[in-house]
Amino acid sequence: MALEREEWVSFSQLVRAGRNSIEPPGYHAMFFSYFDDSSDERRERYFACGGLIGGEVQWDMLDVLWHAATPDLEPFRSTECECRQGQFREWPKTACDLLMETLVDILRRCKLSAFASIVPIADYREVFPKCARFDPYYLAVRHTIINTAHIGCSGGHHVRLCFEDNPATTPTTLKIYNELKAINWMPALHLYGISFDSKKLCPLQASDLVAREAFKHIDNRGVRRTRIPMKRLSERSAFILWNREALMHLRDNGGPANIELLTSWEKTKPPRMPYFYNNF
Repeated sequence: MALEREEWVSFSQLVRAGRNSIEPPGYHAMFFSYFDDSSDERRERYFACGGLIGGEVQWDMLDVLWHAATPDLEPFRSTECECRQGQFREWPKTACDLLMETLVDILRRCKLSAFASIVPIADYREVFPKCARFDPYYLAVRHTIINTAHIGCSGGHHVRLCFEDNPATTPTTLKIYNELKAINWMPALHLYGISFDSKKLCPLQASDLVAREAFKHIDNRGVRRTRIPMKRLSERSAFILWNREALMHLRDNGGPANIELLTSWEKTKPPRMPYFYNNF
């Protein structure tokens, strides 16, 4: 089922866990979600966990259109396309730009909804000086799964999640999912499975594009104008950026492992996190 305009407004309202929202829910669609990560090469600035949410019909449509647009690519990776690296190193810039335009057109035509959680790495490491390499990403993962569960619960439907399989992060991502499933929290009942797959899946290629755009949007703030793909996707995108104040609140109340805090964030009075939607 495609989301109409009024349903999208409700989707934005449902992106909770970091937003003090009191608006009533109104999202009604059976959906599946695909997520990927993005960061700078040295993982020094931001970690983004981002992807797309939609119904089965929407994903079926994306599969057909994406395959048709990328017949000789195994698989499409947005960073390679933009930077003309890897399989795109012989492509002229105009061809790369045209492909990105086509793929963004497909996301818009399928009316998929984008969400991303972005964590500033330097702030995270300063607030949590003993953190491990991927801990900022795992906070974004928790945040993303919690928001997806909220949306499924509000619509009364099950949610299936899929992340790109990464030997370095898959075991902990699965552990986070199982921890959320194990607590006494109503939205967790709507989490109906998690899987891990390769970029050969078109939905994960599309999610790679969204995660990169989320990272670039935050990384470019105050430096460059909003990127064209992000402008075109903004109507159906909702991003949340963790700030230092929110990270300190998390630290002072049990840290990222305090799932109870994360699942009831909007019911407490923590610092607000920057929230971006429909205003890129």
